[in-house]
Amino acid sequence: MSVPQPQFGQLNPVLTVSEFTGLIKDVLEETFDAVAIVGEISNAKLYPSGHWYFSLKDKDATISCVCFRNAAQYLKFELEDGLQVVAKGKISVYPPRGNYQIVVTGLEPVGIGQWQLAFEQLREKLDKEGLLDPERKRPIPATPRCVGVVTSIAGAALRDILSVFKRRNPGLRVIISPSKVQGEGSAEEIAQAIESLNEVPGVDAIIVARGGGSIEDLWSFNTEIVARAVAASGVPTISGVGHETDVTICDLVADLRAPTPTAAAELVSRGHMEMASAWTNLHRRLLDRITEKLATARYRFEKADPWPELLRYADRLQHLHLKLQNLRHKLLNTSETLLAENKHRWTMAYEKLMVLGPLNVLQRGFAVIRNKDGEIITKAHKVKEGDTVEALLAKGKLKLKVIECESDWY
Repeated sequence: MSVPQPQFGQLNPVLTVSEFTGLIKDVLEETFDAVAIVGEISNAKLYPSGHWYFSLKDKDATISCVCFRNAAQYLKFELEDGLQVVAKGKISVYPPRGNYQIVVTGLEPVGIGQWQLAFEQLREKLDKEGLLDPERKRPIPATPRCVGVVTSIAGAALRDILSVFKRRNPGLRVIISPSKVQGEGSAEEIAQAIESLNEVPGVDAIIVARGGGSIEDLWSFNTEIVARAVAASGVPTISGVGHETDVTICDLVADLRAPTPTAAAELVSRGHMEMASAWTNLHRRLLDRITEKLATARYRFEKADPWPELLRYADRLQHLHLKLQNLRHKLLNTSETLLAENKHRWTMAYEKLMVLGPLNVLQRGFAVIRNKDGEIITKAHKVKEGDTVEALLAKGKLKLKVIECESDWY
């Protein structure tokens, strides 16, 4: 590189501002046509034209930068103030203002890959908008009748999905909305395919699917346009992109994430299989329950049978009847014994009474004398001559008139 050396003094030519600026422009742009500068982004601003304007700075210097739309469209991440980057490009001098700036053709974040940075930036952005909230997740219909599939018609993912549907739910209606799944324009086609399925009446769920690949291959599913199409879908969506270890923005926004396209198809068709399995389980449980209930009812019925209890009562009644008969027999015996004893005692008392009674005395010739008042007279001085007394004999009585009274007769 040969740099013109300005000469001062007698031989120094006098240059206009434009001529001098042109010299500087030629020198700088020829000298720094391919540079890589590391620094911190500040004052980053995206203009409607698609150009990014920002500054790169460190603790001692600042330099203006511009990333025109033709280069900015390939950036995977958005420029943020404070972000450490390596800017690749060339220096450019702007003569009307006499300043210079770096025309950036490529940017690489420092400490993190641009793909990962772009992923984190978009996830944070969507999270702030609430598009990743679990509350937004809608349930997938348990028994969908029509499922839309967004994928490449040439990919293995579609064959795997259709194979699962044929095996698990052959009656399921499937509408394929084909799209590119990688490369330029694929994100727009995926978003358009999702929107197209939303316009088809009767679609119960949408599967957005793609087989495995590198992060670059799967990048369409990490774009904002696809994320917003999934979020705006009026039909519940299942994301089955890549393998189980691949997590995309589409997975995070979708109502349900499946680790693979095959798993996504199984999740959609699981309703029928689960219903059949649940029916089998319920049928078995119902039979077990009925058998258990019948056994319990039989036990209770047998326990509630009155015959055993009645038989026990009959035995008890017979026992009580025998006991009553014994008591009756004892009572009769006791009564007869008491009656005989009393009869004997009465006979003895009667005989004794007859021996000691007054009739027996009267039989021996004695008499009972009573005055007119019925008082028995046992002494002569109780009467006087001329009184009338009554003499009771063993048989009959006499009216007697007292003729003479003597106190002693023996």
